[in-house]
Amino acid sequence: MWRDCAVSVTVCGKIIDAQNACGVRNKNIVISGGAGQHPLVRQLLADTCGLPVLTTQCSEPVLLGSAILGAVAGNISPSVAEAMTQFTHVDTCYYPQTAYQPLHHRRYEAYKQLQHMAKMLRE
Repeated sequence: MWRDCAVSVTVCGKIIDAQNACGVRNKNIVISGGAGQHPLVRQLLADTCGLPVLTTQCSEPVLLGSAILGAVAGNISPSVAEAMTQFTHVDTCYYPQTAYQPLHHRRYEAYKQLQHMAKMLRE
């Protein structure tokens, strides 16, 4: 399980890096389903990325997304943003534990160096 968690967290880190490079600043991460259902994964993600990880009260987020779009299409809600506010509710928030952040930062930097070396070897 640890290996699976590490892969998930590094992928999330790469996504956040790519968003930051494009000027997108994340305030938090909303997680659901799969490995994200486990509290350890949620806390590890918060610690590694340095962002709060939120879970919602909805157990079926894909269906909720469809309901949000349907509410806008059916004129029940004037916009997607307003429908999201109306239909979604935070259940739990996992805050980053700062004591672990230096360790995770070193590991993530090592991962990025390994990725760079692997890319150089393929070229």
